[in-house]
Amino acid sequence: MSENTDIEALLTEVADESEAHRHDSLPEDAVGRRRDTGPAPRVLSVRLTDAQYRRLATIASDRDLPVSTLARLAILEYLDQAAQPASGPIDLTAVTAALREVLRPEFLKAG
Repeated sequence: MSENTDIEALLTEVADESEAHRHDSLPEDAVGRRRDTGPAPRVLSVRLTDAQYRRLATIASDRDLPVSTLARLAILEYLDQAAQPASGPIDLTAVTAALREVLRPEFLKAG
């Protein structure tokens, strides 16, 4: 058996044991401790329609991510884009979409 297989077997064994005891009470002397010394993370509650949530959940599932992780990534990506100066690179896809909304279809046909 290779070293990787031993590690995979051990991980499976530990995961199975952890799952079997996940509802057990913590020991009396257990003390919670944050790993980071910075400020505590903030929690944001967001209301979505059922259809919006299903879209988010479908994309998260397709990417093998938890829904909350995908939502956080989407927010962070938007914040990164919003922080870019207005004179940044032109998003041709967005320009094309905007033009398609205002131009009559006959002007978009190839001549």
